[in-house]
Amino acid sequence: MTEPTASPDTDGGRMPAGSWGHVSVHVGADGSARCHTYPHERPILTVDTGHIDLSLSVSGGTVTADHLVFARALVRAATDYLSECERLLAGRTADDSTSDTTTAA
Repeated sequence: MTEPTASPDTDGGRMPAGSWGHVSVHVGADGSARCHTYPHERPILTVDTGHIDLSLSVSGGTVTADHLVFARALVRAATDYLSECERLLAGRTADDSTSDTTTAA
């Protein structure tokens, strides 16, 4: 059997050869996130949506410099996500307040 080769994806990048996957979690009002810490163990970041639980932790059980790089990238992405949510909510709130104004006759 021959090894599959990578193929272009829709964004012009390369899709991995072989098996791969993608998971989406859509969080509603019941969602929560928490970091579980332990005195001498690696931390575990959890996201709970009521129906799906996602846990992130370091592989191998020992924190390395690469894990710090990932954690910093995760913080930047979460900060960007927060900023975008705030921007969209502020825009929607502003639209709601301007559409509710009426002129007295």
